[in-house]
Amino acid sequence: MVQIVAGRMRGAASAIREAVLQAHAARLAIMAARLRKGLPLPAILLAGILIFCGWLALSSGRSVFAVLSPAWPIAAGIVATIAGLAVLELCAAFAITLLTAALQLAYDTGRHRVRALLVIASGLALAGLGWRLAELEPAALHAALLPIVGSFGLLALTIWFERAYLRPAYPGFRDFWVDVVAARHFLTRAAHGE
Repeated sequence: MVQIVAGRMRGAASAIREAVLQAHAARLAIMAARLRKGLPLPAILLAGILIFCGWLALSSGRSVFAVLSPAWPIAAGIVATIAGLAVLELCAAFAITLLTAALQLAYDTGRHRVRALLVIASGLALAGLGWRLAELEPAALHAALLPIVGSFGLLALTIWFERAYLRPAYPGFRDFWVDVVAARHFLTRAAHGE
């Protein structure tokens, strides 16, 4: 009897583990962990995307809880948790879709055009950041924290891209096509749960 219950509990735990690994947020975390040694900056950016998705889910769950708690105090926590998990999954799925589209664009256009797009995006992000900071008072600087981190993250990615893919004398020089094809295969395998 105990062995039957233990076997069923192991089966349930295994099913829950597989369901969690199929989540898009878990795939982002796995991608960041696997890229950590070979490509640290993209791994940090993926982890940053995952943290942003978690922050968005947390703030959405808190908002749902704040709205529902006066009417249904017990159900508000359950609904807020479900809403937070749904927002986390949607945000992570959107991020993976954007990564797939960016890799397809990189594959189709080549490293020089990707560099040009990164330089343009960094310039626009820094110009927008400067415009936003010029309008803010020093006391409200914490409201611009996310744009500041995002802009400097994009600038760091642009500098890393130029050094890694456009300067053969750089010690960490990499083959652009090999990395793009490997990343596309990795995303394809992750989409099928491998």
